Amino acid sequence: MTAARRLLLLLTGINLVNYLDRYVVAAILEPLGRELHLSDAQLGRLTFVFIAVYMCSAPLFGYLADRFHRPRLVAGGVALWSLATVGAAFVHSYPALLVTRSLVGVGEAAYASLGPAMLADGFPESDRAKAFTWFYLAIPLGSAFGYGLGGLVAGAWGWRASFLVAGLPGLVLALWMALQADPVRGAMDGTREDDANAPYLHRLKHVFLNRIWLACTASYVAYTFAMGGLSTWGPTLLQRRFAVSTAKAGLVFGGLAVVTGILGTFLGGWFTDRWQKRWPDAGAGISGVTLLAAAPVVAWALGTRHLGAAYALFFVGMFLLFVNTSPVNALTVSSLPASIRATGVAVNVLLIHLLGDAISPEWVGRRADALHAMGSSGGDALARALLVVVPAIVLSGLALGWARHRPSRA
Repeated sequence: MTAARRLLLLLTGINLVNYLDRYVVAAILEPLGRELHLSDAQLGRLTFVFIAVYMCSAPLFGYLADRFHRPRLVAGGVALWSLATVGAAFVHSYPALLVTRSLVGVGEAAYASLGPAMLADGFPESDRAKAFTWFYLAIPLGSAFGYGLGGLVAGAWGWRASFLVAGLPGLVLALWMALQADPVRGAMDGTREDDANAPYLHRLKHVFLNRIWLACTASYVAYTFAMGGLSTWGPTLLQRRFAVSTAKAGLVFGGLAVVTGILGTFLGGWFTDRWQKRWPDAGAGISGVTLLAAAPVVAWALGTRHLGAAYALFFVGMFLLFVNTSPVNALTVSSLPASIRATGVAVNVLLIHLLGDAISPEWVGRRADALHAMGSSGGDALARALLVVVPAIVLSGLALGWARHRPSRA
């Protein structure tokens, strides 16, 4: 196995554990909230605190990544978030739970900022969409494990055991990553760009002057806002509106995530690889069209009162949303020269979470609390609150129009 493929395998495994740790919380919101006596707004704030620390830490790691050994930085981050997830199993108060989720945010920021840049340095641009397809398959797989394992373990042994199961695998992967070599920056870009030691503000200026990066970031801000609300509250909606058990809701939503995620991510990467040689804007076009198609399907899924229809509509809507993942992320990293790639990815992480899933889960929770106080049932209140994601999906698709007719990199 080549060094690049070994790195892809390891980073994909870490990405899977990353999303397992992240979405185990969504699977256990109901029993966790009951035991600690938390409102929907407080439950939504768990995501806000995690994301707020995550996004604030990302630029720091982007700065460090352009100068220091990236695999060791990633290894430290993975170890930190894994230990913090395990620690959540032993908390008995809301403030303590917020602290553990904050530490998870610091650890995941190291990985999210460095992983895509390291992959881009291991594969030429012509192969990046394919490599990123495998890498981003870990999102639905990890999310599914988070929902499914979280729900099953919580149903059998309580929500605390779910944190233990989610946190331990990352420690093994952290040790493996610490032993890896750091790919040469810019080795696969055809030309070497050795200005990584330029002042940070100088590199930041070049990031914000890149139109493709701006378009992809704007699109992903809206996409992340929508996915943050849906992924956090989806299993809870099944429990409240349709009286589905905690274990079954986690399994069903996890199953939907893994099947639609694999199909959508594979097809998005495959169509991009197949068509971008003839149409350079194929990735942006595929993502834009599928996002616009997803919006009415998601709206219908949130409005239906039939459980079977809800499952079918969530399947179609999530599939269309996942098609977007590989093309947009591959385009984002490829639009930046190697010397500023980690900085650009880190700032992208900051913005998409600052304006995206840092605010949508608590926004939905507060709105659901307000609608419930006005007389709506718990399920109806949550479904109406979740409708805020629909215009966000539309904006995400429209923003990719700016990424067309790609100029040479800044």
